[in-house]
Amino acid sequence: MKLSEADEQAIVRAIANAERENRGEVRVHFEATCPTQDAVARARDLYGTLGLNRTRDDTAVLLYVAHRSKRCAVWSGAGIHPCADAAFWQSVTDAVAAGAKSGRLAEGLVNALELVGELLRRHAPGRDHAGNELPDTLTSEKDVS
Repeated sequence: MKLSEADEQAIVRAIANAERENRGEVRVHFEATCPTQDAVARARDLYGTLGLNRTRDDTAVLLYVAHRSKRCAVWSGAGIHPCADAAFWQSVTDAVAAGAKSGRLAEGLVNALELVGELLRRHAPGRDHAGNELPDTLTSEKDVS
């Protein structure tokens, strides 16, 4: 499944919205297949590879989706992960799964990003003095090879 240009633009807007009024950074990584059985491990590895671990307050969140493998996971930094319980992180991946199941994956990603943005505004509020540390973009296999 390839995302349309309009879908990608909606996701990028949702990333920017999730980062609004907080000190967090958000990234969505989209690839066809998960190279391992463990999507959480893949998300953890990508978190470092994509430089999210180098954000000022380690309040970054990576939303990982392997659409052909039907896997989704979230990895977040030490500055934000303890602020939410496992049920919250599960609700983020459930939003993605619900969108995928209904044939509207981009909508599911946007809904998941809204949840992440609410969490960041609640637990890492304020002006991001470090600025937008990472581009508001969707990454894929080509960005990590």
